[in-house]
Amino acid sequence: MSTEPTAGALGAPDAAVTLRFTPLPEHVRTARLVATAVARRLGLADEQLDAVRLAVGEACARAVQRAESVPGGGATELVSLRLTHHPVGDRVHLEAVVVDGAGDDGVETEDVAMLLMEGLADHVLVGAGPGGPGGTTRLVWTALDPVA
Repeated sequence: MSTEPTAGALGAPDAAVTLRFTPLPEHVRTARLVATAVARRLGLADEQLDAVRLAVGEACARAVQRAESVPGGGATELVSLRLTHHPVGDRVHLEAVVVDGAGDDGVETEDVAMLLMEGLADHVLVGAGPGGPGGTTRLVWTALDPVA
């Protein structure tokens, strides 16, 4: 597992944190903790922290599930979580992108997981990743209010 902050400190415009981890269920909790830490450093309210934590957890769990379904015992490529944010006036724009290398494995995204992510984030997009269709999940929060 590795984390690498880029583009300056967490409070800087267009700051990013990247976490790469082996596609194992026990690492999803770590991804949730990293997402929560980033959201907390942005000064978000508890309900916004929970939305970020839960949505990122669902996206990472989906990536792990896809990797586990690869024939031959699972994908060997790491799952990547990249969190980026920048200020928009007195609000914050936050984006989480989860990428797996599982390929087009035929795993359908559970309706409940998609509904949960769509209810927690402003925008959810599932698209192609390095391994093929469904390998990238993008979550966007466009106008989060930091606590004063």
